[in-house]
Amino acid sequence: MGEWTFVLDESTRLLFVDDDPILAEFAKVHLSTPVTTVDSAADGIEAWQRLCDERYDLVLLDIEMPKLDGFGLLEKLRADPRFEHLPVVMLTGKEDISSIDRAFQLGATSFNTKPINWRMLSYALRYVLRTTRMEAELMRQRQRAEELTQLTSNLLSLIRLEARTPIGSIIGFSDCIRQQIDGPISIDSYLGYADQIGAAARQLQDNFIDLIQYAQLSSGDARLTHDEYHAFAILDAVVSATPGGGASSDPAIIVRKPKENFYVVCDRHWLARALSHLLENARGMAGVQSVELSLDRSVKGEAVFSIVAHSEAQQGRLESQAQAPFATTTLESVRLSHGLGIPFARRIAELHDGKLSEPPKRDLETRVEITLPASRVLECVRRSTHVDAA
Repeated sequence: MGEWTFVLDESTRLLFVDDDPILAEFAKVHLSTPVTTVDSAADGIEAWQRLCDERYDLVLLDIEMPKLDGFGLLEKLRADPRFEHLPVVMLTGKEDISSIDRAFQLGATSFNTKPINWRMLSYALRYVLRTTRMEAELMRQRQRAEELTQLTSNLLSLIRLEARTPIGSIIGFSDCIRQQIDGPISIDSYLGYADQIGAAARQLQDNFIDLIQYAQLSSGDARLTHDEYHAFAILDAVVSATPGGGASSDPAIIVRKPKENFYVVCDRHWLARALSHLLENARGMAGVQSVELSLDRSVKGEAVFSIVAHSEAQQGRLESQAQAPFATTTLESVRLSHGLGIPFARRIAELHDGKLSEPPKRDLETRVEITLPASRVLECVRRSTHVDAA
C-alpha cells in the first residue's frame, strides 16, 4: 500500500454547514490537512454570521437545515457582492432533479450527494478551489488590462492635444515667413527655408496623428465611421493623401480604376491613409520606377486594392533581394521608413473585416493587397434603387 498523501495541499479555509454534529466532526477529520482548516456551522444563520466575520475559501453546504436551509443561505450569498464568487458545494441525500436544478440555478458551484465518500470529495474540492483561483486570477488580469488600456487611451489623447498646438505654431509661423506678412525678405534662401520648415512640420503632424490613431485603433479605443463610397472616389482620396507627388524625382503613381461601377462600404479617410502609407513605402524604395494603384473585384465579389512597385531592370533586382518595400513590422522600421506601412494598413484592413496580404514576388515587381469582403461591396444599380425607394 502506498504512502498516505493529503489531497488538499494548498492553504485553504473551509466552512462545513450541516445540522448533524457527527458529520461535522467527520468533515474536520477527513478534510483537515496541515494547510487546510475546517470550521463548522449548524444552520444557515450561524454560517452567515461566520462568513460575515471571517474569510473562507469554500463553503460545503447541506440543503436541509433548521432556521435557514441551504437554498436560503445560497440565495443570500449570491445576492451579496462580497460572496458573489465564493465557491459553494451543495451536500444532500436527495438526488432528485428539482433539487439539483434549483441548486445550480441559485448559483451553486458543484453538487455532492450523501453518503459522502470523503476521498472523492477531497479531489472534487481541490478541483473547485483551483478552478476558482484560476478564474479569480484571470479576472484580476483582465481588470488590470482594462485599466492599462484606459490609461494608455488617456495618455494618447493628452499627447495628441498637447503636441497639436506647438506643431500648428511652427506651420503657422513658417507660412507667415513664406508669405512675407511683415514685409519683404531680402534674402531669397530664407523663403526656401520657410517652405522646408512648413513642409517638414506638416509631415510631422500627419505622421504624429497617424501614430496616435494607430495606437488607439490597436487598443480598441477608437472606432471607424463606415459609409458608402464610389470606387473611383476612394482611389482619388488615396492619391490626394499621398504627399510628395510633385517632385520630378519621385516614382510615378499609375492609377488603374476598375471597369465595373460599384460602391464600397468603408471609412474612406482611414482606408485612404492606410493605402497611402503603402504607396509611400513603395515609392521610397531605391530602384522603384513606378508604383501602380488599382482596385478590382475578385471572383468572389470582394474589393481588392493592389499596390505594385515596379523596379528598374538591374538595380531593382539587387534591391529586391536586400529589402522589401512593404515589410514595415517593427517600431524601428516604422521610424526609418516612409510612413507606418504594414502595421497601420493591416489594422485598418482588419477593422473593415478584411485582410492584408503579400502575394509572392515576381521579377521586378512587388505587390501588396488589401481585400475587403463582398458584403462591403454594393452594386450601383442596387444602391440607386435603394436610394430611390427611400
